[in-house]
Amino acid sequence: MISIHNKNKKAFVNTQTILIGSLCALLFIDTSAAQETPSAESKALTEIKQDKYPSSYFEQYAPQNSLQMIERLPGFKFNEGENNRGFGGNAGNVLIDGARPTSKSGGLSGALNRIPAAQVDYIEILRGGVSAGETSGQSIIANVVRKKGLTSGRWAAKIRRAPDGKSIPNIEAAINTNIGDWKTAFDIDIGGSPGYRTALIEKRDANGTLITAADEEFTHRNKWLFANGEGAIKIGEGLLTLNTKIGGDEGEFDTNRDVYDGRQPNGANFDRNRSIIENSEFNLIELSIDWVETSEDWKLHLIGLSVKSDQKYDNEVFSENFLNPEQSNSQFSQDSDKSELISRATYGFVGSDSFKPEYGIEIAQNKLSNSSQFFDNGIQVELNGALVNVEELRSEIFASFTYQISKDLSIEGGITSEFSEIEVSGELLNKQSFQFIKPRLTANYKLNKDSQLSVSAERRVGQLNFRDFAASSDPADGNIFSGNPDLSPDTSDELTITYDWSFSEKGSLKFKVFHHWKQDILEQVIIPNAQGPDGQGLGNAGDAKFWGIDTDLKLPLDWILENGLIEISHVYADSEFYDPVIGGNRTINGYIHDWLSFKFRQDLVKSKFAWGIEYWGEFRDTNYRVNERVTFGGNDRFRAFIETSRYFGVKFELEVTHLNTGDYTRSRFIHGGDRSLPLATTEIAYRHREPEIKLSVFGTF
Repeated sequence: MISIHNKNKKAFVNTQTILIGSLCALLFIDTSAAQETPSAESKALTEIKQDKYPSSYFEQYAPQNSLQMIERLPGFKFNEGENNRGFGGNAGNVLIDGARPTSKSGGLSGALNRIPAAQVDYIEILRGGVSAGETSGQSIIANVVRKKGLTSGRWAAKIRRAPDGKSIPNIEAAINTNIGDWKTAFDIDIGGSPGYRTALIEKRDANGTLITAADEEFTHRNKWLFANGEGAIKIGEGLLTLNTKIGGDEGEFDTNRDVYDGRQPNGANFDRNRSIIENSEFNLIELSIDWVETSEDWKLHLIGLSVKSDQKYDNEVFSENFLNPEQSNSQFSQDSDKSELISRATYGFVGSDSFKPEYGIEIAQNKLSNSSQFFDNGIQVELNGALVNVEELRSEIFASFTYQISKDLSIEGGITSEFSEIEVSGELLNKQSFQFIKPRLTANYKLNKDSQLSVSAERRVGQLNFRDFAASSDPADGNIFSGNPDLSPDTSDELTITYDWSFSEKGSLKFKVFHHWKQDILEQVIIPNAQGPDGQGLGNAGDAKFWGIDTDLKLPLDWILENGLIEISHVYADSEFYDPVIGGNRTINGYIHDWLSFKFRQDLVKSKFAWGIEYWGEFRDTNYRVNERVTFGGNDRFRAFIETSRYFGVKFELEVTHLNTGDYTRSRFIHGGDRSLPLATTEIAYRHREPEIKLSVFGTF
């Protein structure tokens, strides 16, 4: 039995007490000294020349790693890049010693997080056409330059506490050092995170009459262990770099619903119970080798990368009716093995000429082996795509360039020919060959020393998630989805106009206007000849348009709060797609139409103290299935933090997420067939997340 409404009141009061006490400590900080001494920042800013930020500039923020330094760069917004198959199309907007990190798993943020702040010499901002290949398509780049021959390390100890009182610790450590002639870096991350929420779920008929109501509790526990290693050595005129990553994570997710027929929950005497137990396990190993050699004005760059992962998932749903005593249960399990092999070679001009071409080739092989089973009351049910093998062989031949036409105008572009073959075997059979031409052109114009305008046109080709070829399960909604062997990559012709204005040392404004013309978009469709309970799945549904405006403002608040900064972001997006199910236009799946957020931070440098608030505005996104429309939205939410580095030579940080509690609404509008038929039922879940606490201690050595 669940008593949702009062169970976590004590935890919430404790959370408030901790936060209020911590914020009260702010009143006793010696802010007057900080107000009178803006010299720490002023001194650092005087050292900045031509967008080069020495490590001394960041000392006022007490960063522990290079990622935290990137986040404090004036007028710069970090772009993680993507994690699609292959290597070339996933570039972010940060380089490390002038090059992209070779590793894929963990992304660009993981590579930056591994570099202790003490290892950074300076960070430079590069504008316009900088490199034809390393960060193609990015108009503003940050380059992290490390110190040579220095041994340094960092560590962090964290503990996360969920609203139900469960806590899980987390330990991180990283070291950069020389071993003989090798420059090496190692790091480890071991720990976990807890989670807890409650919900009231109401199911009604088309007339609004209550059918059932349910109290729900959802808990989850994640645990992980990942380790990374990197070694680089000069051999002749070249640099050899080796990377490895190994690790995995486990997740446990438990859902319990007490269901009341035709009435609201009262905390007792429920009519039915439904419980869902989910488990996931993921293991990964990655190896890569990187060779860079410069001869006169040309650079040869060779990359070999191998990634292998195994993912297991299972769920069990158990239902019991107490009015008419009966029980039912179902089990779903899935085991997926994935592998990726990448070979890439580029040859580019790095001399002083204004025109810098680059040529290259990339070959990748990707494989997935998937097996799934579904049992309903002990009887195995046939699935569409239970045993599926997918293999893709893809090659790209490309040429790109940057051309500095004048001191204010540069052009960057290129063309890529992509050839691929995808073969599906097992219970589903298909073999498809694809060929795409992907042109790209970007013009960057410096309007003056403080502002820049960029115009970009590009054709992009999406990448298929191989797991969509196989059957999958959604136990919360009671859905089984078919695998689809006929999937094709979606394509998009994209036009983007970006305006960047740095109006002060720390203030900046960025507008990005975009329009995408999409073809063969992926939506939930009816799978022809599907067997079993899974008549729908992901499929190519037609063409669509997607457009919007992204706005980012960094506004210094020194006129009211010394060394205060607020970062405001707003996203507006819209779309249009002709839906053959309803015979009319609708929006596409999976984006937020209108969303506002901001981050505020004040650093009291002399007191070695900082505090801040982060805000996420109301939002709602919409997804369409064959027989239903699903919306998910949330309230205005806040995160607050305080941090100090004035004690024991370490940095303490206390943060509270969902400070004002998070209220989310998930609504299902279910039709009596496909969505062209009348509405049959609605199911609305009012989800509630109370404050979550994380305490972190950071140190260096």
